[in-house]
Amino acid sequence: MKHLHKYVLGLLFFFMLTHAWGQVDQIKSSSSSNSKGSGGSRSGEGSGSSSGMFVYFFVDLIGHGIGEWQRSKLAKKEINPRIVSLELPMQAAVQPSNYYVFNPRIRGNWGLFSTDFRVNYLVEEDINGPKDLTTYDWQIIQLNLVTARHVIGRVGIGMMNENFGNKQSYAESTIGLSIVSSDHKIGGSFEYRVAKDYETNATPRREVSASFEKQLFSNGAFHGFATLGGVYQRYYSSVSVWGVQAGMIFRLHRPVIVSDKEDY
Repeated sequence: MKHLHKYVLGLLFFFMLTHAWGQVDQIKSSSSSNSKGSGGSRSGEGSGSSSGMFVYFFVDLIGHGIGEWQRSKLAKKEINPRIVSLELPMQAAVQPSNYYVFNPRIRGNWGLFSTDFRVNYLVEEDINGPKDLTTYDWQIIQLNLVTARHVIGRVGIGMMNENFGNKQSYAESTIGLSIVSSDHKIGGSFEYRVAKDYETNATPRREVSASFEKQLFSNGAFHGFATLGGVYQRYYSSVSVWGVQAGMIFRLHRPVIVSDKEDY
């Protein structure tokens, strides 16, 4: 009996190894299976349906006063300078001893429109050594539907490209929300992403992230923030990755003017 606790701990440790390690291989295997199931590699084909719907929506939007809508959005940069800005988030998530997720990113905002590109680099500490995989995620166009003094809400569509295996591409859509204080020194953000293969009905990745941010410095149009939050990713409806996320966000926009002017 005196060795029973060692036996139990040994089994628990073995379970942790088999459960925690090998996720990168599972993701790559699921990607390969999805490719074979759809008749081989066909980079970009899975996005046709969603992209077509978005193009129709965008053309319809142009025909119904998009110019006026854009002008009204740009006018709001007086109450929220982030409406016209360039952002450089540099964040990393960690699940101790298991995973590291790095997300260097760049986003440009111009009134109604934004575009957002990031690298999603996943590193796994495996018993046989580190393993990794990379995706390139480009939200080609996002619409900032909500633009107020304290809130920006957006929806968007773009592409997720797997830089492994057959290097397949899928349509990826997003919903995002940013909330800031009146002086823009503290805030928070929430983002939901989902990549879909409309040919096989697979979901290559679903992601939820949230973070809190606090301003560290501000020098004219240049602003720096520290962030702390978390991220959860689910690959091919079977492999989960999560971690505590922290980093920096650098923003370039006009100085914040605090006033009593009403939101509109």
